[in-house]
Amino acid sequence: MRNTLLFLKNKSATYNSDTKFYRWSLMNPIQARKDELLACQVIEAEIPKTYYNVNSTNNVFSYRASINNNGQTVLHTFDLTLTIRNYSAVDLATQINNISNSTHAGINCTFDNQTGKITIILSALSANTTIDGATFTGINTCDRLIGFVTTTSKTQSGLSGLILEGDRIVDLNLTNNVYIETDLLLESRNTRGEKSGILAKVQMDGAFLSLVHYQTAHNIPIELGNKDTYLDHIDLRFVDDNDVSVDFNGDNDFSITLLFNYIKRDKLLLGEDVITEQYKPFIDTINTGDSCDEYSDNEI
Repeated sequence: MRNTLLFLKNKSATYNSDTKFYRWSLMNPIQARKDELLACQVIEAEIPKTYYNVNSTNNVFSYRASINNNGQTVLHTFDLTLTIRNYSAVDLATQINNISNSTHAGINCTFDNQTGKITIILSALSANTTIDGATFTGINTCDRLIGFVTTTSKTQSGLSGLILEGDRIVDLNLTNNVYIETDLLLESRNTRGEKSGILAKVQMDGAFLSLVHYQTAHNIPIELGNKDTYLDHIDLRFVDDNDVSVDFNGDNDFSITLLFNYIKRDKLLLGEDVITEQYKPFIDTINTGDSCDEYSDNEI
């Protein structure tokens, strides 16, 4: 079987900020013969773990309190937009603690490293004031990060404080995997069973600022579409577990090795003559009309 190794370095690519694809133009195109199809796989890659666990998709904290002050209901929202960067659980609790208090209520946040959960505490700050309930608002996006589900809320009556513990442990990993994706038509499927251009899934198990090394453990090339037999460029991008493009924050020092295999087309797919000696007697019978002896021309 013929094959071609393609070694890609980021410095040779052109980045499209709209599509988020990196493009490599190939001086010597990868071209299958008439009787061949192309198959491809990622056999090796180095990817920097320089993306932040807080970005524009999960940096909004918005928690609304229902406050009873002298028999009147007052709504106050504790809002925070986190600066995009890397955070620990303690950092997150500190940021929430720094939200300014309202006239009638204050907010406090703690992280328990034994349970891995964050607890939010609302306290009444004035006499004849109680905290009747609280809920996350529709603009809140950091629920997974701090260990709450979007619909988490709590109601009570006549108490001067409200305690809300996380539904689950904090999740400080923006993504567990980075997917290397092409714009070519592949016989691969995403988590919804849809056809996708995913070539490989890389487990990002390194520490922040480290370089993750990937090598495939399986020789399983993915067949390209019938029309993708001539490639004068390669487009690749990196997406996270939520299908969002990964931002490496300026550190794009990555490399990828692709293996292209040339596989023989099925003859039926080519539309070629597939009649062999073993089938000729059947073809001859059909051609002489013997299979229709029970009918005369008039009957037909």
